[in-house]
Amino acid sequence: MDRDLYKKILEDHRELAALPQTLAEVLRVIKDENSSATDLADVLRRDPSLTTKMLRVVNSPLYGAGREITTMTQAVMTLGHRAVSALALSTSIYHIAGKWDTTIDRTRFWRHSLEVAIACREIAEAIRYNCAEEAFIAGLIHDIGLLVLERSFSEKFARVWLEAERGESIFEQEERVWETNHARIGRFLLEQWNLPEVICQAVGYYHNQFSPGNNEPEFRLPQIVALADIISRFSITKAQPNLSLEQDYKEILCTNLKLDPHRLVEIEKTLFGKTVQEASFLEIEIGSPNDLMIEANQLLYDQYLTVEKLLTENNQLHEQIARDKLHKAALETLNTITATFNHYINNASATILGRAQLVEVAISKGQVKDPEGTVDMSMQVIVNGVSTIKAVMEELKNLTSFDTIVYHDDTYVIDIEKKIKKQLESIDQIKPVLS
Repeated sequence: MDRDLYKKILEDHRELAALPQTLAEVLRVIKDENSSATDLADVLRRDPSLTTKMLRVVNSPLYGAGREITTMTQAVMTLGHRAVSALALSTSIYHIAGKWDTTIDRTRFWRHSLEVAIACREIAEAIRYNCAEEAFIAGLIHDIGLLVLERSFSEKFARVWLEAERGESIFEQEERVWETNHARIGRFLLEQWNLPEVICQAVGYYHNQFSPGNNEPEFRLPQIVALADIISRFSITKAQPNLSLEQDYKEILCTNLKLDPHRLVEIEKTLFGKTVQEASFLEIEIGSPNDLMIEANQLLYDQYLTVEKLLTENNQLHEQIARDKLHKAALETLNTITATFNHYINNASATILGRAQLVEVAISKGQVKDPEGTVDMSMQVIVNGVSTIKAVMEELKNLTSFDTIVYHDDTYVIDIEKKIKKQLESIDQIKPVLS
C-alpha cells in the first residue's frame, strides 16, 4: 500500500520530487569528502536571498561568531560545513513548505517543529551525539509528512485531523485510512530529496515505541527526536497529551540515550525562550509575543489541572488502600472469631451426639422403653440439627480463608448460601437407622 500511495502523491504533485537546485547542490557538496569551504560557499552564493539570510543568521548573537562575517566563505569556515548546511536546509525547507496550500495552522505547525528542532540539538549536545546539526534538521522536519498528506488528500485528512483535535492518536487514524502514517510519508519525501539517510530514518522512525534498553546506533537519532517531541509543549493539535504516559516513556528514552534526567529538566526550562529567540533569527513565523504568552499560560493552566487531577487520584488511592487494610483486618478478626466458635461448637456437638448415641443404644437394648419410636425420632432430629450447625460453621470457616474482594462479592455469597441449603437438604433426607 505504501508504494502505491507514494506513487500517487508524486504523480499529483511532481514539484515534491526534488529540492530546488541550490539545496540539491548543497547536499552534494556536503556528501563530498573532498569539498572545501569555498565549494560550499560558491553554491550558496548562487541564491542571493539565501545568502542574505544566512549572513544575517550567522552574525546573530545566537552563534556568537565574535566578529562580523561578511562572506559565505567566512561563514562556512567559522561555523563549519554542517552548521551552515543545516541552517541553509532548515530555512529553505521552511519556505518551500510554506508555499504548499494546506489548512493546517502553519503557525502552530512551525512553532512545534522549531521547538522540537531546538530540543533535538540540545539533547544531542548533552549526550555527545556526533552531529547536533543533523538532530536539528530532523527535528524541524519530523512532521513534514503531515503537510504532504493534507495537501494530497485534503478531504480525508480533514476527518483524520478532526479526530486528532479531539484527542485521538493521529498515527492510528492515519493507519486506519491510508495503512501508513505521516512519519513514513515524511521519510519517503526526504529520500526523494536525497537528504542524508540518517535524517530520513530519524523522521521515519521517531514515532516508534522504543523499548527499554534499545541502544542500537541506528535508533539513536530517532529516539532523540522522539524525546524532543515529548518535551515540546507547543503541540500542533489542541488536544491535551497524556502526561502520565509521556512521563513513563520519557524515562525510558532518557535511559536509552544515557541522558541525565536533571540535564533534561534544564533543557526543558530554557526551551521556550530559545524557541522564541531562534524563530526571530531564522525568520520562522511562530506567532506574536502576545499569542505565545496566551498559549504558554494555557499550557501552564492545563498542566496545573493535570497535576491537581493526579493528586486527587493519589488521595483516592490512599483512601482505598486504607479501606482495604481495614477490610483485611476485619476479615482476620472474623477468621479468629469463627475458629473460636468452631472449637466450642464442635465440642458441644460432640457431647450432644455422644449422648444421642447412648440413648439410641439404650433403646436398642430395651433399657429405654420407646414403643412408638418417639424418642428415637427425637434423637434423629437432634443429630440432624447438630449436623446442620456443623455444616454452617464449616462454610463460615471456609469463607474467612478468602481475601476481602471475594468476601464482598455478592455472587459468591449467594453461591455459599445455595451450597449450605443443598447440604441441609441432604441432611433432612437422612432416614432413622434405628427402629
